[in-house]
Amino acid sequence: MSYSALWLSQAQFFISLSFLLLFFLLEIGLAWALVVFKLRGQWGDPRGTQAYRFWVRVFALAFVLSFAAAVPVMVQLGSLWPLLMERIGDVAGPLLAAAVFTVFLFRACFVGAMLFGQRRLSDRAHTVLVALVALGVTLSALWPMALFSWMRTPAGAFFSNGQYVVTEWSRVILNPSFPWYAALLFTLALAASCLFMLGVSALQSLRRALPDADRMVFNGAARAAVFFLLVLGALAVQAGRELAEHEPARAAAAAGYWQSGPEPSFSLFSIRDPATGGDRWAWRWPQLGGAFLARDAAGYRGLDQFSGMDPPWGLTFWSLRLGALALLLCLVLAALAWWRLHAHDGNPGLLPVWLRRALVAGGFGGWLIALAGFGHVFIGAYPYAVAGTVTYSEVLAETPVAVLVAGGLGLLTAYALCIAGFMRLLWHIVRYGVVPVARRRGRA
Repeated sequence: MSYSALWLSQAQFFISLSFLLLFFLLEIGLAWALVVFKLRGQWGDPRGTQAYRFWVRVFALAFVLSFAAAVPVMVQLGSLWPLLMERIGDVAGPLLAAAVFTVFLFRACFVGAMLFGQRRLSDRAHTVLVALVALGVTLSALWPMALFSWMRTPAGAFFSNGQYVVTEWSRVILNPSFPWYAALLFTLALAASCLFMLGVSALQSLRRALPDADRMVFNGAARAAVFFLLVLGALAVQAGRELAEHEPARAAAAAGYWQSGPEPSFSLFSIRDPATGGDRWAWRWPQLGGAFLARDAAGYRGLDQFSGMDPPWGLTFWSLRLGALALLLCLVLAALAWWRLHAHDGNPGLLPVWLRRALVAGGFGGWLIALAGFGHVFIGAYPYAVAGTVTYSEVLAETPVAVLVAGGLGLLTAYALCIAGFMRLLWHIVRYGVVPVARRRGRA
């Protein structure tokens, strides 16, 4: 199989996973935001009930798209990488089955009751149902996250005769990478949702004066976005330190540490010279970065130790910096909005128009952070599907390049239409708000 087919397969799989990730993050974050709104309404604040009525519609859109986006991912696992399940089926099969079971138990059952059964339930019972939906959405993310992190740091199983055999399920699920990737996913979901809510509220403020409920959402989203972005940055730094020993090639590429040696350094920006394997130009901090690099008896492990099995250093290097830059810009924007709100008694309508327009654009900043971060981890694992043992090339399907190109273009078209439809419906909700529709007598 040619490298073109391998790269096209990876690109197609990355696109499908990214589309699923974008709306799954929004679904998780908005699910917990709805819990907060329902609790405020339960405690006697009518603004919470009004905010819930608006944002539950956006949650429903994200839920439908994330639910639908999971189907192509499952199909591609079998069509693009048919031999992968033969290698890791003993691990992946039960984890994926648990994920499907959780989806149908919590999301499919409880979401329908939450969306359509509110009038038949007491307010307290409905609040409990909303909390169960948020819990179910979060649990349904943990099973695939356990599999994803296990593929980065396989533990609790041994590789024999071309396949993994589980020896200890607790170590499989709670592998060394799982706490960090799970914490990053959950925090990123909350941060991305807060930025999205802030952007939508800013768009509303550009069209009309915001009522009290929307002002509450704007102010709360600004504060929460600052908090969760700070936590996300701290988690990302600590995860980089903790996972360096488990993912040494990605760590070396991320730090721009090309040549192994006793002295660590961290490259903020670098242009690598492929001929020499060193820097053509770089802005380096000597003695910094040792905590983010793996070590052996000879010193710090550079990318030269993984020659032939190293990840694409350019994409791995720059995707991390793109994500960090996007996080910093979103943090500054949210902090500026929070600070200016204090000067205007919490009224978003008094903020400068340029700032509100910037907040509208920044509403999708969480998605940019997610794409850059996921791309860094996904690409940084190459050429391994399972670290150190199973490579992508050995589990790749024998698919003609023309078929892969046509399938990729079809997926891009479908995903573009889905995003356009989501934006169209979101704009309709922003423009008209929550409009009750009365059923006509004698009509179905």
